[in-house]
Amino acid sequence: MKISKSIEQGIYVILMMAVQKDHHALKSQVLSQQLEVSDSYLKKILRKLVTAGLIDSVASKDGGFKIKRNVEQISVYDVCDAVDDLGTLVLPELHLAAKIFPGSPEHIQHSESLALSAFKEAHESYCKRLKQIPLSDFLNAKSYQTGVVDWRG
Repeated sequence: MKISKSIEQGIYVILMMAVQKDHHALKSQVLSQQLEVSDSYLKKILRKLVTAGLIDSVASKDGGFKIKRNVEQISVYDVCDAVDDLGTLVLPELHLAAKIFPGSPEHIQHSESLALSAFKEAHESYCKRLKQIPLSDFLNAKSYQTGVVDWRG
């Protein structure tokens, strides 16, 4: 399994917002420069985080993006689901078992059901674990109460 760079970027922009002094809004350029990532790509991630209700977009001269919920209430799952839609598991339906077990419909059905069940259980366990990890676990408790870093310079 490969975790996308979108998830990592989503997690760290929220962490940056959580420790931003007085929780002032941050422009996407500030975030992308600090993380050394593409601003246009990061804007797509930021839009998804806004849509998911994890951050707010602030339209003003000093606007940008700011954390919407307490970082203790945002889980790794929330970010993953916002950015990569982890809520559903879609398996390919190639029915390859029929190609190697011809004339054995019971065996084919059993093989396909076993695979589907195993992947579904694994996905549910994966999502359950990600829901148990709040982003605040990545930070020092005192750092996100009012913010300790001014990323704006």
